[in-house]
Amino acid sequence: MSGKSEIAKTNSSVATNIPALDAELLKKKGFKVGQQLNSGSFSTVCRATKGTTPVAVKIIDLSKTSEDYKNRFLPRELYTMTKLKHPNIIGIHDIFTIGNRIYVFMDLADGGDILDLIKNGAVSEVKAKPLYKGVADALKYIHSKGFAHRDIKSENILLNKTRTVAKIADFGFSRTCFDNKTGTRVLSATYCGSAAYVAPEVLKITPYNPMISDVWSMGIVLYVMVNNRLPFSDKNLRQMLKQQLDRNIEYTGALTDACKDLIGKHLEPNIQQRYTMAQVLEHRWFK
Repeated sequence: MSGKSEIAKTNSSVATNIPALDAELLKKKGFKVGQQLNSGSFSTVCRATKGTTPVAVKIIDLSKTSEDYKNRFLPRELYTMTKLKHPNIIGIHDIFTIGNRIYVFMDLADGGDILDLIKNGAVSEVKAKPLYKGVADALKYIHSKGFAHRDIKSENILLNKTRTVAKIADFGFSRTCFDNKTGTRVLSATYCGSAAYVAPEVLKITPYNPMISDVWSMGIVLYVMVNNRLPFSDKNLRQMLKQQLDRNIEYTGALTDACKDLIGKHLEPNIQQRYTMAQVLEHRWFK
């Protein structure tokens, strides 16, 4: 399972040192690396500039990554991110490989993520609606291009400085869903994502359609936004699966019937009845 998103999220500010040769080569391309925002086991996210434009850069140290990540997941992530262009997806500005380091320059998200947004309480439906509609449209677009994200969660929905625009980030588990030669759908067999956000078919560890599983995960995000809590506890996965299958969803606060209905359409355990993202965007809650 993946940890907290490392993509373009403002978190802390400490000085970042990169090799002088790297800095000089990047400067010639118009980029400058600034202060560190956060870091993981093999990558660091920093502020940066593209000319005079503030951006972010994810610096991946290939000497610290596993061979599986280097040869399997990283190529998928970079390929997906370069293919997707949408106002509600963290955009890629450029990618450079210098020695054992990869520099991925991308949009800067100054407003944190959804969990930061709800630190002082649940978001009202009025405020949640435009934020959610933007990322819902982005996920519909991702699916229309034949990709699945496979790690949709609150930490991977990033916000601009004024918290009026939300963007999907972190495509580390993304993959294409159709065979390039035959065009037939390819099911996923890999358990990935964060337990609290994964669909029941993923928990069952059976081959699944990752696009429809993404829809479930987006429903969890919407629930979290308007309830300031998760709908299912992930402390006991077997018990969580039972709650999911029983449609045992409780709500806090006064939500409209339309909002509850939309969440229910996302969190439908029967994959034949679960909404697609296209259907989600046609729901009466958005009217």
